[in-house]
Amino acid sequence: MTAGAAPEKRSNFFLGFLLLPKAKREALSAVYAYCRLIDDIVDDGTLPKEEAEAGLRFWREEIGRLFAGAPTHPVSRRLLAPVKDFGLPQDPFLEMIRGCAMDLEKKSYASFSDLESYMRGVACSVGELAVRIFGCRHTREADLKEYARLFGFAFQLTNILRDVGADLEMGRIYLPEDDMKEAGYSREELLRREPTPAFERLMEKEAARAAAFYRQARNLVDFRDRPSLVSAEVMARIYEKILAEMRRDGFKVLFKRYRVSSPGKIACAMDAWLYCHGIHL
Repeated sequence: MTAGAAPEKRSNFFLGFLLLPKAKREALSAVYAYCRLIDDIVDDGTLPKEEAEAGLRFWREEIGRLFAGAPTHPVSRRLLAPVKDFGLPQDPFLEMIRGCAMDLEKKSYASFSDLESYMRGVACSVGELAVRIFGCRHTREADLKEYARLFGFAFQLTNILRDVGADLEMGRIYLPEDDMKEAGYSREELLRREPTPAFERLMEKEAARAAAFYRQARNLVDFRDRPSLVSAEVMARIYEKILAEMRRDGFKVLFKRYRVSSPGKIACAMDAWLYCHGIHL
């Protein structure tokens, strides 16, 4: 991904970007480029572990240089203006690195609490930066931070459920081991990709958890701030549609990756815009 890149048209984030004013769109595009770059260091599978660790070390140092006003990389140079104009804090940038670094050390998670630490790094950090760019005047700052956390959990957990099969190919299991045990499903069955009733119980539990995160996040926002958060709502509607389709289809994620069609994404964007502007048809 180049330093000037915005989300690709097939990305679930693309339509949300289009609804932003130019300054906010450019700021969020710069944040997206950074997050994509950090994720690719760990996730593209081409770098040996030592090189990936070195890449992340560079970016920890580079974020320090960014906040000192002297970045050296094209991606971090693009962040100079957004950091200044929107008051973006340093911690979420470092949290993104911490979360991605976990993929170099952990291949599975014992409990949902353990998984939350990972999701705070790779997803909630992005949400915290995004809500500052979106701008909200009526919702308390503590509620906005919680909104970003809950939407981050919701998005990332939806991704985890959708990508169970793909993650197995990379040797990664994000489904919490204690939840698997409670559902009566074993790690060995997962590795053999056995779609048993126990697997469906496990997936339904996690899907219900994700759906609750979406609901809880929305309840934190003052209705007067909804128009400012329309881009986040577009993304949420698309991810909720993926979640709903997986549930209707019996979670065939071991061999299938769920997507929303372009017309489906446009419908989600329209629904989100109407909701955020208080229009009920």
